[in-house]
Amino acid sequence: MLSYIVMLVKLIKDTHKLDLKELRQLYNHIRSILPPAVVYQQKPAKCGCKRCKEGGKGHGSYWYAYFTYQNKTHCIYVGKEKREIDPLKELEKKKIRKRRLRDNGRI
Repeated sequence: MLSYIVMLVKLIKDTHKLDLKELRQLYNHIRSILPPAVVYQQKPAKCGCKRCKEGGKGHGSYWYAYFTYQNKTHCIYVGKEKREIDPLKELEKKKIRKRRLRDNGRI
């Protein structure tokens, strides 16, 4: 454990020796390893009912997860109850659902 801490301290000190291009490469590498940060937000949902179409406030207050992945901001529906999500797994599920709808002629 101590050797890991010593190695980490050395690595941090060595980053000061890198030029801007090398720092950018290191930054991009670290970002590719880490999962995206997730921000949770509650907001009402609007459907196609008359009240929503006429500018009503919408239904419920539902949780959504926002995160940026591959330079795109994604929004994932979480539900009425807030729960922690794995953003990349949820994004894959969303893509699969969208593909099924498209293949069935619904999109």
